[in-house]
Amino acid sequence: MQDETYPNFKQFMLLVFFYLAFHFIFTFIVITPKVFGWQLLESIRPYFTAVAYPFIYLPFIIYISHKSMIPVSWRMKLPPIHLFLLMVILAIAIRLIIQPFINPVEYFGNLIEGRFKMLRFNVPEFNPLTATKLIILVTIVPVLEEIFWRKQIFGLFLKKYSPAVAMVLSSALFACAHFQTGIIGVIFIWGLLLSFVYYITNSLELSIVLHSIINLSAPFINHRYAASIGIQLSDSITLIVISSFILYLAIQYLLQNRLVKKDEGAEDQVLL
Repeated sequence: MQDETYPNFKQFMLLVFFYLAFHFIFTFIVITPKVFGWQLLESIRPYFTAVAYPFIYLPFIIYISHKSMIPVSWRMKLPPIHLFLLMVILAIAIRLIIQPFINPVEYFGNLIEGRFKMLRFNVPEFNPLTATKLIILVTIVPVLEEIFWRKQIFGLFLKKYSPAVAMVLSSALFACAHFQTGIIGVIFIWGLLLSFVYYITNSLELSIVLHSIINLSAPFINHRYAASIGIQLSDSITLIVISSFILYLAIQYLLQNRLVKKDEGAEDQVLL
Protein backbone atom coordinates (compact mmCIF):
# COMPACT_ATOMS: atom_id res chain seq x y z
CA MET A 1 0.00 0.00 0.00
CA GLN A 2 1.56 3.27 -1.10
CA ASP A 3 -0.33 5.58 1.25
CA GLU A 4 -0.09 3.99 4.68
CA THR A 5 -1.60 7.05 6.36
CA TYR A 6 -4.99 6.49 4.70
CA PRO A 7 -7.47 6.96 6.20
CA ASN A 8 -6.61 9.66 8.68
CA PHE A 9 -9.29 10.80 11.13
CA LYS A 10 -10.81 13.34 8.75
CA GLN A 11 -10.96 10.83 5.89
CA PHE A 12 -12.42 8.22 8.22
CA MET A 13 -15.21 10.54 9.37
CA LEU A 14 -15.91 11.43 5.73
CA LEU A 15 -16.30 7.73 4.90
CA VAL A 16 -18.70 7.29 7.84
CA PHE A 17 -20.72 10.31 6.70
CA PHE A 18 -21.04 9.04 3.13
CA TYR A 19 -21.87 5.53 4.35
CA LEU A 20 -24.75 6.89 6.43
CA ALA A 21 -25.84 9.18 3.59
CA PHE A 22 -25.95 6.29 1.11
CA HIS A 23 -28.09 4.26 3.50
CA PHE A 24 -30.43 7.20 4.07
CA ILE A 25 -30.85 7.76 0.32
CA PHE A 26 -31.42 4.06 -0.30
CA THR A 27 -34.02 3.89 2.50
CA PHE A 28 -35.78 6.97 1.09
CA ILE A 29 -35.94 5.36 -2.37
CA VAL A 30 -37.29 2.12 -0.89
CA ILE A 31 -40.11 3.72 1.14
CA THR A 32 -41.18 6.20 -1.60
CA PRO A 33 -43.68 3.82 -3.32
CA LYS A 34 -45.34 3.10 0.04
CA VAL A 35 -45.57 6.80 0.96
CA PHE A 36 -47.19 7.78 -2.34
CA GLY A 37 -49.29 4.64 -2.67
CA TRP A 38 -47.72 3.42 -5.92
CA GLN A 39 -49.14 -0.11 -5.87
CA LEU A 40 -47.16 -1.52 -8.79
CA LEU A 41 -43.84 -0.32 -7.41
CA GLU A 42 -44.88 -1.34 -3.90
CA SER A 43 -45.34 -4.94 -5.08
CA ILE A 44 -41.78 -5.15 -6.38
CA ARG A 45 -40.24 -3.05 -3.58
CA PRO A 46 -39.21 -6.02 -1.38
CA TYR A 47 -37.44 -7.66 -4.34
CA PHE A 48 -35.67 -4.41 -5.23
CA THR A 49 -34.56 -3.98 -1.62
CA ALA A 50 -33.18 -7.52 -1.41
CA VAL A 51 -31.30 -7.35 -4.71
CA ALA A 52 -30.06 -3.73 -4.64
CA TYR A 53 -29.04 -3.33 -0.99
CA PRO A 54 -25.68 -5.20 -1.18
CA PHE A 55 -24.51 -2.97 -4.03
CA ILE A 56 -24.38 0.02 -1.67
CA TYR A 57 -20.87 -1.23 -0.92
CA LEU A 58 -19.66 -0.95 -4.52
CA PRO A 59 -18.83 2.80 -4.62
CA PHE A 60 -17.01 2.50 -1.28
CA ILE A 61 -15.04 -0.53 -2.44
CA ILE A 62 -13.95 1.28 -5.60
CA TYR A 63 -13.13 4.51 -3.76
CA ILE A 64 -11.14 2.86 -0.95
CA SER A 65 -9.30 0.69 -3.47
CA HIS A 66 -8.25 3.83 -5.34
CA LYS A 67 -7.22 5.78 -2.24
CA SER A 68 -5.49 2.98 -0.33
CA MET A 69 -4.05 1.05 -3.30
CA ILE A 70 -5.57 -2.16 -1.92
CA PRO A 71 -6.64 -3.99 -5.10
CA VAL A 72 -10.21 -5.25 -5.31
CA SER A 73 -9.24 -8.21 -7.48
CA TRP A 74 -7.13 -11.13 -6.34
CA ARG A 75 -5.97 -14.49 -7.64
CA MET A 76 -8.76 -16.79 -6.49
CA LYS A 77 -8.01 -20.25 -5.19
CA LEU A 78 -10.85 -22.54 -4.21
CA PRO A 79 -10.37 -23.86 -0.68
CA PRO A 80 -9.83 -27.60 -0.25
CA ILE A 81 -12.84 -29.66 0.76
CA HIS A 82 -11.64 -30.24 4.34
CA LEU A 83 -11.40 -26.47 4.94
CA PHE A 84 -14.80 -25.94 3.35
CA LEU A 85 -16.26 -28.52 5.76
CA LEU A 86 -14.42 -26.84 8.62
CA MET A 87 -16.18 -23.57 7.74
CA VAL A 88 -19.52 -25.40 7.86
CA ILE A 89 -18.67 -26.68 11.35
CA LEU A 90 -17.55 -23.21 12.48
CA ALA A 91 -20.74 -21.59 11.19
CA ILE A 92 -23.03 -24.10 12.91
CA ALA A 93 -21.05 -24.00 16.16
CA ILE A 94 -21.07 -20.21 16.37
CA ARG A 95 -24.80 -20.15 15.56
CA LEU A 96 -25.49 -22.39 18.54
CA ILE A 97 -23.12 -20.62 20.93
CA ILE A 98 -24.30 -17.05 20.36
CA GLN A 99 -27.95 -17.58 21.32
CA PRO A 100 -27.65 -15.60 24.60
CA PHE A 101 -26.37 -12.58 22.63
CA ILE A 102 -29.55 -12.39 20.53
CA ASN A 103 -31.67 -9.88 22.48
CA PRO A 104 -29.65 -10.44 25.69
CA VAL A 105 -32.08 -8.44 27.85
CA GLU A 106 -34.92 -10.76 26.82
CA TYR A 107 -32.69 -13.81 27.24
CA PHE A 108 -31.54 -13.07 30.78
CA GLY A 109 -34.98 -11.76 31.77
CA ASN A 110 -36.53 -15.10 30.84
CA LEU A 111 -33.66 -16.96 32.52
CA ILE A 112 -34.33 -15.14 35.81
CA GLU A 113 -38.00 -16.14 35.53
CA GLY A 114 -37.06 -19.77 35.01
CA ARG A 115 -37.38 -20.00 31.23
CA PHE A 116 -34.56 -21.16 29.01
CA LYS A 117 -34.07 -20.63 25.28
CA MET A 118 -34.50 -23.98 23.56
CA LEU A 119 -32.86 -24.40 20.17
CA ARG A 120 -34.81 -25.89 17.31
CA PHE A 121 -33.87 -26.89 13.78
CA ASN A 122 -36.67 -26.18 11.33
CA VAL A 123 -37.34 -25.96 7.60
CA PRO A 124 -38.97 -22.59 6.81
CA GLU A 125 -41.76 -22.08 4.33
CA PHE A 126 -40.31 -20.73 1.11
CA ASN A 127 -41.91 -18.30 -1.31
CA PRO A 128 -40.36 -16.32 -4.21
CA LEU A 129 -39.39 -13.39 -1.97
CA THR A 130 -37.83 -15.61 0.70
CA ALA A 131 -35.90 -17.54 -1.95
CA THR A 132 -34.67 -14.31 -3.54
CA LYS A 133 -33.48 -12.94 -0.21
CA LEU A 134 -31.70 -16.18 0.65
CA ILE A 135 -29.95 -16.39 -2.72
CA ILE A 136 -28.70 -12.80 -2.38
CA LEU A 137 -27.60 -13.39 1.23
CA VAL A 138 -25.65 -16.50 0.29
CA THR A 139 -24.04 -15.23 -2.94
CA ILE A 140 -23.71 -11.47 -3.43
CA VAL A 141 -23.73 -10.21 0.17
CA PRO A 142 -20.79 -12.34 1.43
CA VAL A 143 -18.58 -11.40 -1.53
CA LEU A 144 -19.14 -7.64 -1.30
CA GLU A 145 -19.08 -7.49 2.49
CA GLU A 146 -15.91 -9.58 2.78
CA ILE A 147 -14.11 -7.45 0.19
CA PHE A 148 -15.15 -4.29 2.00
CA TRP A 149 -14.95 -5.29 5.69
CA ARG A 150 -12.17 -7.87 5.72
CA LYS A 151 -9.96 -7.12 2.71
CA GLN A 152 -10.24 -3.33 2.90
CA ILE A 153 -11.34 -2.10 6.37
CA PHE A 154 -9.61 -4.84 8.39
CA GLY A 155 -6.63 -4.58 6.01
CA LEU A 156 -6.35 -0.84 6.63
CA PHE A 157 -6.51 -1.29 10.41
CA LEU A 158 -3.76 -3.93 10.16
CA LYS A 159 -1.47 -1.26 8.73
CA LYS A 160 -1.79 0.78 11.93
CA TYR A 161 -2.65 -1.62 14.76
CA SER A 162 -1.96 -5.13 16.03
CA PRO A 163 -4.09 -7.97 14.57
CA ALA A 164 -6.18 -8.21 17.77
CA VAL A 165 -6.95 -4.48 17.83
CA ALA A 166 -7.65 -4.47 14.09
CA MET A 167 -10.10 -7.37 14.52
CA VAL A 168 -11.95 -5.63 17.35
CA LEU A 169 -12.17 -2.25 15.60
CA SER A 170 -13.24 -3.61 12.21
CA SER A 171 -15.75 -5.99 13.83
CA ALA A 172 -17.23 -3.15 15.91
CA LEU A 173 -17.72 -1.07 12.75
CA PHE A 174 -19.10 -4.14 10.96
CA ALA A 175 -21.68 -4.61 13.73
CA CYS A 176 -22.70 -0.95 13.95
CA ALA A 177 -23.00 -0.65 10.16
CA HIS A 178 -25.79 -3.25 10.07
CA PHE A 179 -28.10 -0.95 12.10
CA GLN A 180 -29.60 -3.86 14.08
CA THR A 181 -29.29 -2.93 17.75
CA GLY A 182 -31.01 -6.10 18.97
CA ILE A 183 -28.30 -8.38 17.57
CA ILE A 184 -25.33 -6.01 17.50
CA GLY A 185 -23.42 -8.32 19.85
CA VAL A 186 -24.04 -11.30 17.58
CA ILE A 187 -22.84 -9.44 14.47
CA PHE A 188 -19.75 -8.30 16.39
CA ILE A 189 -18.91 -11.92 17.22
CA TRP A 190 -19.42 -12.92 13.59
CA GLY A 191 -17.11 -10.10 12.57
CA LEU A 192 -14.42 -11.32 14.96
CA LEU A 193 -14.66 -14.88 13.62
CA LEU A 194 -14.61 -13.76 9.97
CA SER A 195 -11.63 -11.47 10.61
CA PHE A 196 -9.80 -14.25 12.43
CA VAL A 197 -10.37 -16.75 9.62
CA TYR A 198 -9.29 -14.21 7.00
CA TYR A 199 -6.16 -13.23 8.92
CA ILE A 200 -5.07 -16.69 9.99
CA THR A 201 -5.61 -18.36 6.58
CA ASN A 202 -4.76 -15.38 4.34
CA SER A 203 -7.74 -16.51 2.25
CA LEU A 204 -10.62 -14.21 1.38
CA GLU A 205 -12.32 -17.22 -0.21
CA LEU A 206 -12.61 -18.95 3.16
CA SER A 207 -14.10 -15.91 4.88
CA ILE A 208 -16.59 -15.61 2.00
CA VAL A 209 -17.51 -19.29 2.36
CA LEU A 210 -17.92 -18.91 6.13
CA HIS A 211 -20.03 -15.76 5.68
CA SER A 212 -22.24 -17.56 3.15
CA ILE A 213 -22.81 -20.53 5.44
CA ILE A 214 -23.63 -18.27 8.40
CA ASN A 215 -26.25 -16.50 6.29
CA LEU A 216 -27.57 -19.78 4.88
CA SER A 217 -27.98 -21.34 8.32
CA ALA A 218 -30.13 -18.49 9.68
CA PRO A 219 -33.55 -19.71 8.43
CA PHE A 220 -32.94 -23.25 9.64
CA ILE A 221 -32.25 -22.48 13.30
CA ASN A 222 -35.06 -21.30 15.54
CA HIS A 223 -35.66 -21.06 19.26
CA ARG A 224 -38.41 -20.75 21.82
CA TYR A 225 -38.52 -20.12 25.55
CA ALA A 226 -39.65 -22.97 27.79
CA ALA A 227 -39.51 -23.82 31.48
CA SER A 228 -35.89 -24.67 32.31
CA ILE A 229 -36.55 -28.12 33.71
CA GLY A 230 -36.03 -31.69 32.63
CA ILE A 231 -34.04 -33.26 29.85
CA GLN A 232 -34.61 -30.42 27.35
CA LEU A 233 -32.57 -28.00 29.45
CA SER A 234 -29.79 -30.56 29.79
CA ASP A 235 -29.79 -31.22 26.05
CA SER A 236 -29.60 -27.50 25.20
CA ILE A 237 -26.73 -26.85 27.60
CA THR A 238 -24.89 -29.95 26.36
CA LEU A 239 -25.30 -28.79 22.76
CA ILE A 240 -23.80 -25.38 23.56
CA VAL A 241 -20.90 -26.93 25.49
CA ILE A 242 -20.13 -29.37 22.66
CA SER A 243 -20.34 -26.53 20.12
CA SER A 244 -17.90 -24.45 22.19
CA PHE A 245 -15.46 -27.38 22.32
CA ILE A 246 -15.77 -27.92 18.56
CA LEU A 247 -15.17 -24.20 17.97
CA TYR A 248 -12.03 -24.39 20.12
CA LEU A 249 -10.72 -27.41 18.20
CA ALA A 250 -11.43 -25.75 14.84
CA ILE A 251 -9.56 -22.59 15.87
CA GLN A 252 -6.63 -24.66 17.13
CA TYR A 253 -6.54 -26.51 13.81
CA LEU A 254 -6.38 -23.25 11.87
CA LEU A 255 -3.62 -21.93 14.13
CA GLN A 256 -1.54 -25.08 13.76
CA ASN A 257 -1.89 -25.10 10.00
CA ARG A 258 -0.93 -21.44 9.88
CA LEU A 259 2.33 -22.28 11.63
CA VAL A 260 2.97 -25.12 9.17
CA LYS A 261 2.37 -22.73 6.28
CA LYS A 262 4.98 -20.33 7.61
CA ASP A 263 7.52 -23.12 7.97
CA GLU A 264 6.87 -24.47 4.49
CA GLY A 265 7.00 -21.09 2.77
CA ALA A 266 4.67 -18.40 1.57
CA GLU A 267 4.21 -19.87 -1.91
CA ASP A 268 1.40 -22.10 -0.64
CA GLN A 269 -0.67 -19.12 0.52
CA VAL A 270 -3.42 -17.54 -1.50
CA LEU A 271 -2.29 -14.29 -3.08
CA LEU A 272 -4.70 -11.52 -2.10
